[in-house]
Amino acid sequence: MRKKVVAFLLASAMVFSTVACGGGNQSGGNTNTENTGDRSMYPGTSEEGAITFDLGSEPPDMCSLTTTDATSGNVLRQIMEPLVTLDENNEAAEGVATNWTVSEDGLTYTFTLREGMKWTNGEPVTAHDFEFGWKTLLNPETAAEYAYFGYVLKNGEAYNNGECSADEVGVQANGDYELIVTLENPTDYFLKSLSFYSFYPVNQKAYEQYGDKYATDADKIVTNGAFTMTEWKHQNEIVLEKNPDFYNADQVDVQKIYMVMLTDTGTKLNAFQTGEADIVDLNGDQSDLLRSEGFDVFTYTDGATAYLEYNTNNKYLSNQNLRLAIGAAIDSTVLAENVIKNGSKAPTGFTPDAVTGLEKSFPEEVGQTIIGYNPEKAKELYEKAVEELGETPTLTIITDDNDTASKVCTFVQEELNKNLGLQVEIEQMTFKNRLARMTAKDFDIVMALWSPDYNDPMTFLDLWESNGGNNHTGWSNAEYDELLSKVRTEVNAETRMGYLYEAEKIVMEEQPISPIYWRSRAYAVSDKIESGVIRTAFQNVNLKYVKLR
Repeated sequence: MRKKVVAFLLASAMVFSTVACGGGNQSGGNTNTENTGDRSMYPGTSEEGAITFDLGSEPPDMCSLTTTDATSGNVLRQIMEPLVTLDENNEAAEGVATNWTVSEDGLTYTFTLREGMKWTNGEPVTAHDFEFGWKTLLNPETAAEYAYFGYVLKNGEAYNNGECSADEVGVQANGDYELIVTLENPTDYFLKSLSFYSFYPVNQKAYEQYGDKYATDADKIVTNGAFTMTEWKHQNEIVLEKNPDFYNADQVDVQKIYMVMLTDTGTKLNAFQTGEADIVDLNGDQSDLLRSEGFDVFTYTDGATAYLEYNTNNKYLSNQNLRLAIGAAIDSTVLAENVIKNGSKAPTGFTPDAVTGLEKSFPEEVGQTIIGYNPEKAKELYEKAVEELGETPTLTIITDDNDTASKVCTFVQEELNKNLGLQVEIEQMTFKNRLARMTAKDFDIVMALWSPDYNDPMTFLDLWESNGGNNHTGWSNAEYDELLSKVRTEVNAETRMGYLYEAEKIVMEEQPISPIYWRSRAYAVSDKIESGVIRTAFQNVNLKYVKLR
């Protein structure tokens, strides 16, 4: 029956997937399907021991060193085991490392690695694989957008800037099964950040053997996780099979995962209802439909912020008043509740409420940092911008080519016309092409979305540093850069968080981006699955320990 799904495939983008989703099960962690509503009406796929998950699009980059998008990360999370993992509560847990110690000054971490783990090419997984991976991430020749993740390491930034050698970077294998890591400064979130794919180990033999072709096909990627990639039909599906050599293989119930690439929301629901898929994301109308049938729909806050990203080198969008006007002209509450309808909500700033501050969520502590929906203020700002520009702007929004993206952008288009008299065009394209256009800064406005890589405001705020690899806006602010530099070196938690509050306020005041909603996601799980689907803000999907009925 699975072949029918492939016939439905449209090679395109998952809803606003990046570089990090009213009723039903609101879950931030393990989707335990026991003791919930009735799901028997949709029994799931027929192949014993296998599940089908809707990935949503072709992964743009499966190399853990260079990828920046959530789609690729959703695959990598199933086939790679990091040094430290996250449990269902997003707490640091054993991965390749079985234990670790931290020096009193918080600068030196010593990890003990489990012995007996193997790569899929038969080589042992050792501390050298982490040392090689992390130093390759920082190697200037790699040109990794996420190289700055390695700046937490002693001399990480200096090496990335060509100012010292790799030998001086603070990661060193001490034999095969001990890894010694020295940080530039004490970093509270360091342990949890190790679950992120930039810090995955890399098999040096495979990486050097395949060169530029590494991780471009199933036979050119070497992994160490719970599943192995056995097939990759580009634009159609990826097939993962249980890894018998995984250290915890006896706890892995699923034998095979089909990751299909469905973009049309109607196709997703049809695949689920006809037994062609076991886990699919739903839009608001589909969630309502299934709930009306008595079916239990799951939702979770995925920690992502959807926003309009402006090219401030554009002759119109270089005007701050225009950017502020656009942000204030969009009714995010109506957008979230009447258009998206999946539990998403209006933002109060850029960094979402899934991210914690000192004692409460970061947004609660920093307060509202955007104007919010205010059509009168928006019109005033727009008229001032037109006067300053000397002409009426003409702008285009680029976005992904799926129906949810279309609905959101159409709503934005209508709001700007209604409240400002501003006409904007919409240009849809594949997820991969949208990322390429952003990287090339070939856009006026892009509908973008950012999910957190770890639980700290820096995972959002460091996007907008002047030389940040993901800052496609052209916006630069010396005070902002200085604040983030202080964040990296400050050891007092309250002082450090104060710098982050200031940074959030600056970026929202100057508005190179306008947040339009904080995303939640609704999804359906077939009755075939008993429990174990983990979907959180910091683990978009983890299927390693799914239990089948």
